[in-house]
Amino acid sequence: MELKILKKQNNTPDCLVCGLHNDASLHTRFYELEGNIVCGVFRNENRHQSFPGRMHGGMISAILDETIGRAVMIKDPDQWGVTGELKVRFLRPTPLDQELQCFGKLYAENSRLFKGVGYLETLDGTIVATGEATYFKLDLDKITSETEHDIWYQEKGEIPESISTNNINELDSLIQKLKK
Repeated sequence: MELKILKKQNNTPDCLVCGLHNDASLHTRFYELEGNIVCGVFRNENRHQSFPGRMHGGMISAILDETIGRAVMIKDPDQWGVTGELKVRFLRPTPLDQELQCFGKLYAENSRLFKGVGYLETLDGTIVATGEATYFKLDLDKITSETEHDIWYQEKGEIPESISTNNINELDSLIQKLKK
């Protein structure tokens, strides 16, 4: 299924997930898609491994955490949150040295919290991990100093028209399981 990209989200220089100038980063590009979905696209490398040929579970957790957490920015680009709880299910080994996609969507929100789900997949459509998370809403001033606000920037370059996945219904399936 092709999902239309509506907007590209910002990056920072040093973040472990989206930092474009951090050699250890996943260098993830995040896109807002139709259906209030966020997709992170990245290529993992040997520096992100645990066992040879496999991506480290901490890095998998980090990409799920950031992707799910960024979904709140679709409705309010100035809304930020910090992770209160993250639950990850590792379904299969995640191979290295290939492009991966991570999808996230919110399913609950109030004045203090938001909750969401996500999954990480290979380009052949294999879901390798799923996650669910709860975040506390915080003003940016309570998370970082004012001088650091300016490092949140829009990367220059072309934005793809769409993202392809055959698993997008997995987000709604994860949400339905949580509501039972």
